[in-house]
Amino acid sequence: MDLKKRIKNIAPKLTDWWDHKDQKYPYIIAWTQNQTDPSQDDDLESFWMDTESTMNRVLETMDSTTYFGQALPYHYIDFGASAMACALGAKVEYVDKETIWAHPCFDSIDQIMNIELNTDSFFYKKIIDLTTQSAASSNNHHFVAPFAHGAPGDTLANLYGTENLLIDMISQPEKVHLAMDHLKNIWIESFQEIQKIIKSANNEGGIGWAGIWATGTTFPLQEDFSYMISPEMFDTFCLPRIIDLAAVLDYPFYHLDGIGAIAHLDSILSVETIKAVQWQPGAGHERLSEWYWLLQKIIDHGKSVQVYAQPSEIDDLIKNVGPKGLLIICPNISHDEMNMLSEKYYHFF
Repeated sequence: MDLKKRIKNIAPKLTDWWDHKDQKYPYIIAWTQNQTDPSQDDDLESFWMDTESTMNRVLETMDSTTYFGQALPYHYIDFGASAMACALGAKVEYVDKETIWAHPCFDSIDQIMNIELNTDSFFYKKIIDLTTQSAASSNNHHFVAPFAHGAPGDTLANLYGTENLLIDMISQPEKVHLAMDHLKNIWIESFQEIQKIIKSANNEGGIGWAGIWATGTTFPLQEDFSYMISPEMFDTFCLPRIIDLAAVLDYPFYHLDGIGAIAHLDSILSVETIKAVQWQPGAGHERLSEWYWLLQKIIDHGKSVQVYAQPSEIDDLIKNVGPKGLLIICPNISHDEMNMLSEKYYHFF
């Protein structure tokens, strides 16, 4: 099935999910990857930064993957979760084939106000090049998901140190506000530039790194460093920028990451424009039965919710949370699990 036909099949269901309309059944995104990582490149910088080999690897992987339910083939322009900080000058460390770390490159918050998004910088140019190449081959084949733009707070912490940021939030909050606004504006500038490239493919709708299609622009917003601050500080420093970023998206989505972020859930739920929340409980807390109450709270506040689940967890999840507003992602499951899903939950698809 080509991409246009897939979109036609899933669009009504995912549009209802985004709009928090009644669902008779939850929706499922699942896929089976039929090969291991085709990359044989042990040079980590080459693995991450060689555009041609990355495109070959991505296309080969997509073309050997079987998609089910509301899943669509998409290429997430993956340069690590701290890609924006790297694009703005942070020191890059290629840790392995899963992770890039950004290390601080500035000593003080005053230096942040002088940075600009430079399309000639090595790291950002690679992002643009890969996005452009992927978009050029994506018409009726796959979607392109923008690179991880990073939240203003997260990027600020990466650029001059988390401890420095936390201290400055207390000692010189006015400068933190200015720096976060500056990074917010860079976020918007970059997102709009990337969207122009992606839209050149003329595929209908858009997708973010979570792989959830929407009829317009979408992106998972987040502030992972908020794990370390109080709800009051979150509302003061983070929430205003989240509201501003949500305003430039058609389908804003919030990535709630880790149990320490639960303290900020009420604030996120208060943002009318945010349509859905992704819950990522974090290592050691993956069992979904711990979080039925949290999922129900999100749904009761008129937001849809997305979770990652094992196929064996789906029955109890539906029984305890209900189908409305529920989107389940089962990533890279086995063929046996996929057959079970197809037989048992065929009506979800």
